[in-house]
Amino acid sequence: MFKKIRTGFLLILGVMVLAACSTQKQTTGKQLTTDQIRVVSSLDFYAEMAQQILGDQGKVVSIINSSGIDPHDYTPTTADAKTVANADVAIMNGAGYDAWLQKLVTSNDRKVSTVDIATDVRHLPEGENEHLWYDFATMIKLNQALVKRFSTLRPKERQLFEKNGRKNMRQFQQLQQQVQQLKASFSEKQVMITEPVFNDVLSALDVKVVNPDFAQDIEEGADPKPAELQTMLSQLKQRKVAFLVVNRQVESPLIDELIQTAKKAGVPIVTVTETMPPHRTYLTWMTEQLAQLTKIAKGA
Repeated sequence: MFKKIRTGFLLILGVMVLAACSTQKQTTGKQLTTDQIRVVSSLDFYAEMAQQILGDQGKVVSIINSSGIDPHDYTPTTADAKTVANADVAIMNGAGYDAWLQKLVTSNDRKVSTVDIATDVRHLPEGENEHLWYDFATMIKLNQALVKRFSTLRPKERQLFEKNGRKNMRQFQQLQQQVQQLKASFSEKQVMITEPVFNDVLSALDVKVVNPDFAQDIEEGADPKPAELQTMLSQLKQRKVAFLVVNRQVESPLIDELIQTAKKAGVPIVTVTETMPPHRTYLTWMTEQLAQLTKIAKGA
C-alpha cells in the first residue's frame, strides 16, 4: 500500500494527480458505437486485459492509470460516476482495494454488471493478500471470466473474444512458466520482504518469508517491533536470506536501513511496484520483475 512517503515518480502532489486523472483517463479501442460493449475498470492493467479481449467490439476506460495514485484512497470524480453510469461492465480488484468503484456501481440507477476479482474469480478469504495481479493463475481465470461475460453480452462475437482471450492466455502461461523454472532455484529458501505486495509470486516459488509480521505492520502503517527489526538486520548481515524484496514506491528510514544492510552484506535486492509503471504493459512489467529473480538464480 501507499502509506508511506513515495519515491521517484510518486513524489507528485495529490491534487495535481487527481486533477490530471479526472481529465486524462486511459481510453482504449476505437471510437465507441452504440452496439459496442462499454467497460470501466478501476486499474489500468485490468483494463488492458479487457481491451485485448474486446478488440474493436468495445471500449475500456481505466479510472486509475497513474502509478502515483493510491487506489485505496482515491476519491472518484463526477466524471468517474458518469463513466460508470454509462458502462455495461465494471471490473474491480475487490477485497477493499478499490471499494469506491463498487459504491459508484451501487449508487447508479442503471444496472451495471460487475466483475469483482477477489470475490468472483479468486474467491479470496477475508484478510488475505489483495494484490491479486501477482497471481498469474488468477489472471488466467479473470481472462476466462471476461471472455464469458463479454460473450454473454455479444453472443455473435464469442469466437472473436475467445480468440483474443487465447492470446492473453499465452502471455499469462509464459509468466507461469518463468516462475516454475525459478522455483527449482528458490524452493524452500528463506527470503525477506518489506511489504506483502509480491507474496503470490513468492508463494508460487515455494519460499519462506522470514518476517511476515514486520511486512504486515509496514503494509498497515503500524510501527514494527524493534526486536523483530534487529533480528532482520542480523539475518541480512549473516546472509541467511536468498534475497530482499522491496516495494520501490515506498520508503521509510526502516526500509532504508534494511536496504543498506543488504547491500553491505551482498544480499540481492528485488525491487517491485504495486502499480504498473509508465510506458509498460502488464507483460513487460511482470517480465522485468521476474528477470531480477532469474539474474539472482544464475548468480549474476
